[in-house]
This record gives sequence, structure tokens and C-alpha cells, in this order.
Amino acid sequence: MTDDSRERARAAARAAVTEPIPVVVVRAAAGDAGGRTPGGTGRREAESPRRRGPRSLAAARNWESAAVVVALVLTVAVGSRLVVAAGVTVGTLLAVALAPVWLSAAAKYRWAGTFLALGALCAITGPVLTTLAEPGHVVDPLLLRENYVRLAELVLGVGALLWARLHLGVRWLAFAYGTGMLIDVVQRGELSFKFGVGLAVSVIVLGWLTPGLRPGRGVWRRVPRTVQAMACVCLGVLFAADDGRSAFAMLLLAAAVVLWQVRIEERSLRRSAWVTVGAVVAAGLAAYGGAQALILDGAFGTAMAQRTAAQIELSGNLLAAGRPEMGATAALIAHRPIGFGPGVPVNGEDLAVAKHGMSQLGYDPENNYVYEYMFGRGIELHSLFGDFWAVYGPAGVLFWVFLLLLVLIALVRRTVRGMADALLVYVAILTAWNLFFSPIYASVPMLILAVVMLLPRWADAVPGAEDQEGIRDTPARP
Repeated sequence: MTDDSRERARAAARAAVTEPIPVVVVRAAAGDAGGRTPGGTGRREAESPRRRGPRSLAAARNWESAAVVVALVLTVAVGSRLVVAAGVTVGTLLAVALAPVWLSAAAKYRWAGTFLALGALCAITGPVLTTLAEPGHVVDPLLLRENYVRLAELVLGVGALLWARLHLGVRWLAFAYGTGMLIDVVQRGELSFKFGVGLAVSVIVLGWLTPGLRPGRGVWRRVPRTVQAMACVCLGVLFAADDGRSAFAMLLLAAAVVLWQVRIEERSLRRSAWVTVGAVVAAGLAAYGGAQALILDGAFGTAMAQRTAAQIELSGNLLAAGRPEMGATAALIAHRPIGFGPGVPVNGEDLAVAKHGMSQLGYDPENNYVYEYMFGRGIELHSLFGDFWAVYGPAGVLFWVFLLLLVLIALVRRTVRGMADALLVYVAILTAWNLFFSPIYASVPMLILAVVMLLPRWADAVPGAEDQEGIRDTPARP
């Protein structure tokens, strides 16, 4: 396989992943792909103007322009989380109104049906769990509604943005979504970089650095890996300056994964998959150790260094530091394996079990955090795993497992192919962290973006990718 044909196949596959449908032919980077779209899929042939009249062409352009505008508004609305009433957001209402449109668009993504089915399963089994818990628990109607609204926001938001991605592409989708997140930060008044602005700015900056087609031109917009990696490092430093230790480490890891792709060898993709997994794990350990060393050395202030040292001394490592929720989660699962259900808070016996689990980690549970935040109204175990299990039971655990596998498989697959840009890597790493260590409400915005970005389109199938001769420019699954 020649270098030119390999470059053509790579650019074609890249456009199929990141660009909207339809897209123009990438002539500068991909050459003429024989009339096929840059996705190289053969599914959507370039239609000759002779076969379509000027009126039909004008109508098609007008429809596409209108769809782009609607997709932009929808994406900003989902990201902004503006509440209309009873916790229901503008984005959720728009997603419901556009359901006939995005349900058909979801078929263009592999595993999208599984995601939607698992979300529906959580909604269906929720009432069963609530009924089973009623004899020994008091059901809170407001909490019940809140949990269903949150599930709807996640599932419907993903479905709607899958459609928006087809018309905007990854770059503009991220920019619009990040703008919506900034609106959410402003309305909540949370202007600190660590807890509010930083996440939205990271999405906008890294999204803007995603390679793609220049607007109105069939020219591929290249962004060097080094530029993306430097952006990750700069954002990480800003987080660290505001006590964002975990975000600092994750952005360092994202920079390392982005730079790793420079040395991916196309002729040994199957072997590279295992090498990449090892490299990502090694880079994660290095980022963890490096960030911890910098913090303890006082690179980001004496106060942060002293607080980190105290947490490590108490818990043995920085990951488990200050996370008593893990003890409560393990104890409650052993006490009630089927979960509790939407709208079901703990009773006195459940609370005693959770407190005992936390005390086993050397944590004193007699404080307002436990009584007010974790178990004040509902059950907040500060991890998507614990929250999904507590609210949706076994269906929630299946949902969580699917999300974890999606993150791992998509990240390795894209990295091996050299197609994992900084935003995708960061979103995948952050989502993996949230699956273990973050509550549902705070995790929903990035979880929506992660699923939308990580679910592969059918065009993202390059048969022969594991072939020893490299990536072949052959049609994908019809």
C-alpha cells in the first residue's frame, strides 16, 4: 500500500468520524476518493448536479442550513440546563419535540440502540424497585420525579445530540455545547475555574482544536498533536492553580495519550492495541505520580501540599483520600443488593449500615456531610456506580457497565488508529473518573458529551484496520 493511498484512507476515515453529513470531498488531504464521500463508506454517493434540478438543489441547501441552525440551538440548550419547571430543562423539552427526527438518526451509530434500550430499562424497572422498597421505606414524590427527570435529561440529551452531530460535526458540536455549559455556569453563579468555568472552557478550547474541514472549503484543517498537547497542559495548570488536582492529572494524561499517537505504526495495529493499553496505563500512573509529586513539593502552594499530605496519611493514597462514600456503597450493596429505587431514601437501619461501612475506612460518619448531603433527602454515594445502583438497581449497574466499556473500547480503538484528538481523550478520561468518583447531577453534562462523541458512526468502520498491510480504503458496512 502506497503512502498516498494510506494517507487518503486515513483522511477519509477521519472525516467520516468528525465531520457532518453530507460533507464535501477532502481534496487537499485525501485526494479524490472516486466519487465517494470522505467517509470512504460508499453509502452516500456524490450526486451529479445534472441529475438534480436547481430547485431541488436549492431546497436541499435550505433544509441543510435550517437543520444546522436547529442543531446549534439544540446543542446550546442541552448544555445550558436551563430549567423550565419541575426540574425539566429546555434541552429536554426540545429533545422530546424532536424525537421523531433523532430516533431515526440514532440508527447511524453503532451501540446507540443499546444505550437507549438500557436507559429505557432503568425507567421501566424503577417503579418495581420503588414498590419493593415501600414496606420499609417512605417514598418521596419530589425525589422520585427528580430521578426520572435526571434520567430523561441524560438519555434524551444523548439522542438529540447524536442527530446534531450529523449536521454540525464534532468541532462545532463541542463549541456549541461548551457555550451552553458556560451559560449554565453563569446562571448558577459558580465562576471558579475548578468547579465551573474550567470544564466549559476546556470543552470549547479542545473542541476548537479538533481537526476538520474548513467551512465552505474542501480543505482539511490540520491541528498538530503538539498544539493539542500544549493546550491540555495549559488548561491543567489553570485547574491546578485553583486546587483542581484531579483535573490537572487527567489533562496531563490526555496530553500524553495525544502525543503517543505520533508513534503509532499502521502496519501492526493489532499489536499496537495492546501496546496502547499498556502505554495509557503507564501514562496514567506517571501522571498520577507526577501530579502528586508536584503538589507535595509545593508547586501549587503550601496549603494544597499540606492538605494533600494529610489526606494521603489518612487514606494511604490520593485516590481514596476523603472518599468515605466507597465504604458506604460496599456496605449498602451487601445489605440490599437489589438497590432502593427512585424516590426511596434510606431508613434508620440503612443509615446505620452505611455509617458502619464508612467507619471501617477510619472515617467518622457523625457529621453534616453524611446526614445532610449523602442521606439528607435521597441517596448520594458520590459515584455514578453507587448512584446508578441505588436508584435503578441491577438495570443501573448494566447501564454503568455499558458506559465503562464504551469509554475503554472507544478510547483504545481511536488511539490505535491515531484518531483520538485531545477533546475525545480528555472527555473519555474524565468520564472514566466520574463513573467511579462523581455524583450523577454533576456528571450528566460531560456524560452526555462523552456518549455522543464516543459512539461510533457506521462510517467509522475501516475494514482491514487490523490487516498487516495497513488501513485499506474499502467500503464499510452498508
